Amino acid sequence: MKNLLFIAALSLLAVACQQENQVSQNESSPLQVLTTADYQVEYENLRLYPIVADQDFIADNEGVGKYINLSGAMENSRFRITEKKPYGRSDDRGAVNSLTIQNKSQDTVFLMTGDVVRGGNQDRMMAMDMVVPPRTITDIPVFCVEHGRWTYQEPEEGMNAEEERNRKIFAFTGYYHIASNDLRKTVKETGDQQAVWNKVDELTSVHNAQSNTQAYAALEQSEAFTSKRDAYLDYFKGRFADKKGVVGLLAVSGNKILGADVFGHPNLFQKQYESLLHSYITDALSNGKEVNVEASDLDRYIQNMLTHFNQGNGDDHFTYHGKLVHFTNL
Repeated sequence: MKNLLFIAALSLLAVACQQENQVSQNESSPLQVLTTADYQVEYENLRLYPIVADQDFIADNEGVGKYINLSGAMENSRFRITEKKPYGRSDDRGAVNSLTIQNKSQDTVFLMTGDVVRGGNQDRMMAMDMVVPPRTITDIPVFCVEHGRWTYQEPEEGMNAEEERNRKIFAFTGYYHIASNDLRKTVKETGDQQAVWNKVDELTSVHNAQSNTQAYAALEQSEAFTSKRDAYLDYFKGRFADKKGVVGLLAVSGNKILGADVFGHPNLFQKQYESLLHSYITDALSNGKEVNVEASDLDRYIQNMLTHFNQGNGDDHFTYHGKLVHFTNL
């Protein structure tokens, strides 16, 4: 009888400790990482934990939920990304690391670090987060993710009127998801173009997806990569669509925490969700392993992340008009 009472007491103590940890997350931050088995989603070498925000946070950032992401914006002919003019001048070499955004639409557009656009004279990756209001023309810093091309790619069989207009302004006509976390980290930690090229070469080599122009998007030419990636995408598709208040994800592969991304509103998270999956999945396929992360390591990461988030400043916090748009913890 005493043994039964002792076991019951231990069980109650364990529940109390679990509740205490849960409360500490709630009290210290408007965010909460849901780590129980009921909420986490796992496939092969990738596990995702949803990050939810409280109602006050969501209500305060309601306007952020109306932003259009880059993928959606590029479907509108009144939104353009072009090479920065003038082209080819010796005194304008910096133009290669800057693109021009022309937003003639009525939408407010969010561009995220790691967004890859295809076309122009070479594919590029956004080097910073940015919000582009309606009827705005501005420049954005970028990194090249296609080393071996500096010419506009024209269709093999003539051009229609739209393609002719794109050629004249050196427009980017394709969107290619968010780059892998490894590539995003390289930008954050080095800010160096050569380091970015080296990482692109590394990632494409792993998947036997090398190309004549050394393009990150050449991953699409690897059937082995795309078939596995698509299986991940099919599994994770819509997994968090019916969960209220989800504003981000924490991703794990093997015993390594890949990182976390948080957006200012659930609507913006849902818009970014599929592109964000590409980022995490690419890492899981490139150097990931079966998930075996220690609970203590996960808890330590979460506590540090929430502390950093609560500070409300730093390069990892992107705000616009005083409202959080995107927080990343890579």
